Amino acid sequence: MRIAYLTGRSFRGAPLAEGALPPLEQDDFPLIAAAGADEGVTFEPRYWDDASVADAGYQAALIRSCWDYTRQPARFIAALDGLEAAGLTVLNASAVVRWNADKTYLQTLQCAEAPVIPTVWLDRVDARGAARAFDEFEAAEIVLKPQVGAGSQGTIRLKRNAWSEADLIAGPQGPAMAQPFYPAIETEGELSLFYFGGAPAHAIRKTPQDGGWFANDLKARFGVETPDDAAREVARAALAAAPGGLVYARVDLVRDPAGRLRVIELELIEPYLFLAFAPAFAPLALVRAVKAAAAGSPVLSG
Repeated sequence: MRIAYLTGRSFRGAPLAEGALPPLEQDDFPLIAAAGADEGVTFEPRYWDDASVADAGYQAALIRSCWDYTRQPARFIAALDGLEAAGLTVLNASAVVRWNADKTYLQTLQCAEAPVIPTVWLDRVDARGAARAFDEFEAAEIVLKPQVGAGSQGTIRLKRNAWSEADLIAGPQGPAMAQPFYPAIETEGELSLFYFGGAPAHAIRKTPQDGGWFANDLKARFGVETPDDAAREVARAALAAAPGGLVYARVDLVRDPAGRLRVIELELIEPYLFLAFAPAFAPLALVRAVKAAAAGSPVLSG
């Protein structure tokens, strides 16, 4: 079985040579490829916008390091639609990508009573919107981020009574979201739970570097963690409100000031999988989920 391993043409603004993968994928891809070889599955890196992928004889296309899609989300989704229209199975499906690409999906989770981080939705970032968020959350600090984005690009943190309109220049330039900043992010970071084929796979603790607050920064510290029942229940609630048939999913959790875990992200498009830090069975679990979906077997709900 041949699977197109979809990647982008650039990583954080730097172009990638054909067949090359972003630095973050240079640890995970060999593990996936080795597990695939054991299962009779070959993964071949291809650009997501290469129309020839549809006619190259692949059994499926696996969305992986397409991290340049946030600059052109409509074109990305159209490309995936094109692959599916040509008869190629895309994992996760383009309908899932369409649902997950805009972070307004958090509203769906909230309506389903999944414990998500409180959010104020803004058509654009201005002083009035930021002030509104401070008041609504009664927060000492807030975070502003784009509704469509990845890698914390365009994300800024403001402290009450210590910011000005000039600080907003580095923030989101289009539709945005405001959330309270939780101090636990600096100390315990985020807990990411991974699911392959609807089954729990592994969990990773992401802790910002000393003095930092981005848990997904390249300088952050990562380690395997066994989630407790509370974390698993929050993750299950989020996945229950998401589209079904997910081959892979990552649920990012943070702890609020009251000690409760909340969903800050549900990554269903191109999450970094941290397989280099995961137990040895994790790559094989992913490959088997991909293989089953590519063969047309139903995927269990998360």
